[in-house]
Amino acid sequence: MIRKHILVVDDNVSIRDYLKIRLEYSGHTVDLAENGREGLVMLGQADYDLVLLDYKMPGITGLTVLQHMQERYPSIPVVMLTGHTECHLEAQAIAAGARACLYKPFNWVELEGVLRCSVGAAS
Repeated sequence: MIRKHILVVDDNVSIRDYLKIRLEYSGHTVDLAENGREGLVMLGQADYDLVLLDYKMPGITGLTVLQHMQERYPSIPVVMLTGHTECHLEAQAIAAGARACLYKPFNWVELEGVLRCSVGAAS
């Protein structure tokens, strides 16, 4: 897999830390944001190849962040992460521009496959 600069936006510190450790072990550069507002600020400060974005966060939701990203940074692929298994959430995320939706808890093999597809589609 080609090394990428990835932004992880999730209010759950355990998820953020897990993703940072695993992604950096795979050779990627990873930045972390603990909420949607911080994620939007960080998007304006660096060039990202991929964003892993939590769907439900306090304040600005992942769906709102995704909608802003489609206006300002439409070329950055987004993989939506959610702990909620309602079908309409995935449909909303895909309709708003997400490349994929992963349900927590996800396993590393599943995440790696989605990353390959998402980053490959962006290259």
